[in-house]
Amino acid sequence: MGQAFEDVDRTEDADGQYVKAIQIGGPPQLIDLAKERRTAIAHKTLRDRANFRPDVMMYITGALDKFATLSAEDVQAIGVEIAILGQNGLDINDPEQKYSLRSLPGKYSGLHLCSIMYAAFKQFAPHEDVGIDFSKEYQAATEMRGQ
Repeated sequence: MGQAFEDVDRTEDADGQYVKAIQIGGPPQLIDLAKERRTAIAHKTLRDRANFRPDVMMYITGALDKFATLSAEDVQAIGVEIAILGQNGLDINDPEQKYSLRSLPGKYSGLHLCSIMYAAFKQFAPHEDVGIDFSKEYQAATEMRGQ
């Protein structure tokens, strides 16, 4: 059903159907497919809203400020922990701060975590494709910080 909604550009309805499919359960391959489709919708929606996300730039700026006080190993641990958490799907369209990390205290929204992860990987694996493009926001954050 979700795919049918996607085919007619009703992405909110499609996302809702994928959420229901994940909640109901079923064969693992169908659950994985629903998660993949939700991720694809979220990435498309994220970029369709605007070419530049000031909220993401501020999240990245905050992450870079925090990283300046941490070791390279700690920064890598944060990035990897978020990447692992993201394998189960992060809801980047919900502003609720519902995620937490072992390596970084606090509660975070999905978009905030993706921003932190992007900044972390830029520190220890700058050419790695993390599956989301925040290059404009990252560049603006580094320029704002004078790096």
